[in-house]
Amino acid sequence: MIVITGGDGQLGRAVVAALRKRIDPANFAVSVRDADKAADLAVDGIAVRGGGDYSDSDSMARAFDGGRTALIISGNAPVEVRQQQQRNAVDGAKRAGVQRIVYTSVLDADAPNSPFPFTTVHRDTEAYLADSGVAHTIARHTAYAELNLLFAKGALATGKLSMPTGDGRVAFATRTDLGNALSALIATDDHAERIYKLTGPVAYSYADVAAALSEAVGRTIPHDDCSPEAYAAGLSAAGLPPFLVESMVGMAEAIRQRLYAEASPDIERLTGQPADDGLAILRRVAPTLVQPA
Repeated sequence: MIVITGGDGQLGRAVVAALRKRIDPANFAVSVRDADKAADLAVDGIAVRGGGDYSDSDSMARAFDGGRTALIISGNAPVEVRQQQQRNAVDGAKRAGVQRIVYTSVLDADAPNSPFPFTTVHRDTEAYLADSGVAHTIARHTAYAELNLLFAKGALATGKLSMPTGDGRVAFATRTDLGNALSALIATDDHAERIYKLTGPVAYSYADVAAALSEAVGRTIPHDDCSPEAYAAGLSAAGLPPFLVESMVGMAEAIRQRLYAEASPDIERLTGQPADDGLAILRRVAPTLVQPA
């Protein structure tokens, strides 16, 4: 049995969609906090285990009960909270007798001075897994290609794509491609004690993102290499909580330092299919974001 945490989230659903093409849905389950939010998965014949809460290792042990392989998708909380939550998830899996854990980390997890605050969390979880005695696989992710759709909405409203990233580059990957790669990692036992880097095939700067957006909407949207302070102010004005503002500012600096510029072939190696170009989804969707005059 395979158990997928966060099965009702965007990445979790991408994994579920890909995994059901590989194995019978009777052989995997999803763990979620609120089973009602995954009712559609239950209708499709997938076992939904409600009450899975990273804040409670007992609930995670129940969620992983009977599981041979567990996919732990990283949560979303302030650094100190998230670090303990992910340790709870690992502890729960170990207590439930899970034989292998696949964990979604970040591309710069081995960069000791990364300015991205959540890198500290991922580095801690990777180390905790190494000390757990449970076989494990690390999937280090790049930035989601879909995030550029959110940035594009703001850019279309202001007339510029404000990102304090300099000429740093990112090998963006879509959640679909990440889901396909993760499904390959959990569908068999062939990947224990390995680290994979899951990225798109080409690294782009935010000047490239701005150029792709401009071409897609037929209007010039320049990249504004704004200050981190101006970027943080814009995020706060948009209603993001302080811990996410700090995180996104740190991610922008990590991009500036080219910590997300590596383009790895691992997605294609795992899935047998080339990863989608990281700007393709922006080019497809951006025209639909334009507000009518």
